[in-house]
Amino acid sequence: MHFVDHGPEPQRLKAYRDKYTTKWVDHYERRSGAKPSDSYWREFQTDLGGVFSGLCGYCEADCKGEVDHFRPKSRFPRRVYEWSNWVYACHDCNNSKSESWPKHGYVDPCARTRASRPEGFFDFDLKTGAMILRAGLTPARRKKAQGMIEDLKLNAVHHLKRRLIWICIVGKVLAGEDQSDPGHADFVQRFSARDCPLSSITRALLVEQGYLEDNTT
Repeated sequence: MHFVDHGPEPQRLKAYRDKYTTKWVDHYERRSGAKPSDSYWREFQTDLGGVFSGLCGYCEADCKGEVDHFRPKSRFPRRVYEWSNWVYACHDCNNSKSESWPKHGYVDPCARTRASRPEGFFDFDLKTGAMILRAGLTPARRKKAQGMIEDLKLNAVHHLKRRLIWICIVGKVLAGEDQSDPGHADFVQRFSARDCPLSSITRALLVEQGYLEDNTT
């Protein structure tokens, strides 16, 4: 996972928020009225996908994404139509997360403060492809990060395979590159950019091999 800046919300979203939020609040907070059946956030899937470069905000896979409510609808009904509460997510991550929200919460891919961003929580085991916790986390931050890995199944077999295949490809290309070639720097920059699939584990590999500095903390 890495930080994604939501940017300004689409202008047309306010009309949906004004019209439909009350029904969600009435049902989940005031315990009155039927459960709302609207799902107009789906009309903003393309807008959100553009912000996330078509990548899942949790596993970084290139995907036909869905709009995930980071803070779930049933627990935070006032945020159902909040742009800042939406994460572009693949079906697997969205389905695994569902309406879950542990006491300690989850790591927000779009956290506003630098200290709360994913780069300060997660690292990778380059031998297995597993997402792991960064060293030195406080107990509270460890619980939040570990809970997210487990609940969203971010170390499921298909994730591990995808990461290992990818870093194997990147590693082989790097091994055959002439570092004095101007194109080498372009390669490193392109594949470590956050609009590239699996860029977080790519950056971990590049840091380990000395191509980049670790500036995530």
